[in-house]
Amino acid sequence: MAVAFPNITPTSRSFTAPRWPTSGITSQSGVTTRRLWGSRPSQAQLSLGFDNITDDNAAAIAQAYNSAKGATTDLTLPAALFSGASSTLTTWLDGSATGAGLKWFFAEDPPSIESSGSPGRSNVRVALVAELRL
Repeated sequence: MAVAFPNITPTSRSFTAPRWPTSGITSQSGVTTRRLWGSRPSQAQLSLGFDNITDDNAAAIAQAYNSAKGATTDLTLPAALFSGASSTLTTWLDGSATGAGLKWFFAEDPPSIESSGSPGRSNVRVALVAELRL
């Protein structure tokens, strides 16, 4: 069962579109051949920054990571994560543009939480990855 990511609007977002499973080889004559190994792209990346949020919100993100057991359980992402993006871009951010059934997971590294310098406030960095899993 998917874990709900907290409904917090990020202050920064960086997205890398999913990649197609390919490999290539270059012959001695310099000719390159590429091979497609699947019918769906995966491994999209979404990096989120939450600056100057409450410590309770930071703890909610840490709790979501704990509930998902790191990178093992998929996430339900709230619309707040895509706030400010056009509807066309949002289809890429939420994984529906490729029609590939991508599921978002925490990346291998846990969320990073640091004090923002104000009492009770934190800056949090989260890395997510969209994968095809059974």
